Amino acid sequence: MQEAYRRDLRHLTWDQVYARQVQRGVLVNDWMDALKLKAGDRVLDVGPGPGFVSFLLAGRVSPGGLVYAVDPSAEALAYLKQLQRERGIQNIQTFVADAATFDLADIKVDAALIAMVLHHADDPAGIMHNVARLTKPQGLAVIAEFDPDGPCEHGPPREHRLTSRRLQAWCEAAGFTMLDQRRQTPEHSMLLVQRAP
Repeated sequence: MQEAYRRDLRHLTWDQVYARQVQRGVLVNDWMDALKLKAGDRVLDVGPGPGFVSFLLAGRVSPGGLVYAVDPSAEALAYLKQLQRERGIQNIQTFVADAATFDLADIKVDAALIAMVLHHADDPAGIMHNVARLTKPQGLAVIAEFDPDGPCEHGPPREHRLTSRRLQAWCEAAGFTMLDQRRQTPEHSMLLVQRAP
C-alpha cells in the first residue's frame, strides 16, 4: 500500500530533501537564465529548504550579489548555514520567516525564485503578493512547480499539484504579468513573470 502524501515533508530528513533537490538540479539553469541573473544581483529564494538551489544562485550572482533565502523551517536553514560555512560561501543571507509576510526593510530584490514551494504553502496567493512587494519594478520571478498533466511518477500526487491557470491567477492578482510558460520535463513546468513598472 502506498504511503499517504505528506505536504509538510516532516517524514524526511534534510539530507533526503537535499538529495531530492540535487535530482532536480538540471532545471535550475533554466530558472537562472530566465531570471537573467548576473553578478551583483539580489535574488530572493523562497522556500530553499536545505539550500541546494541557493548555492547555485549564489554562484550566479557572484561577485557582489546576494541571495536572500527565506524559509519557515529553522532546521532547514541551519542545514543550509552549515553547508555555507563548510563551503566558505558568504553571499547567502538566511531568514526564518513566512514568505507571505516576510519583509526586507528598504531592500528590493532584482529577481525572485519560487521553486517547488507553492504546493506546500498554506497561503500561496499571499506569498505571490509579498514577493511582488519585495521585487523591484519590472523585476522577474520564476515559479516552478510539478505539472498536474505530468505522469506523477515523482513529486506530489496529481490532486496536490497546481494548474498553470491557478498559478497565473495568483501572479496577476499580485501585480505580475506573464511572460512565458513552459514544460521543462514531463513532471515539471515553470512560469516567468514580471512585476509591473
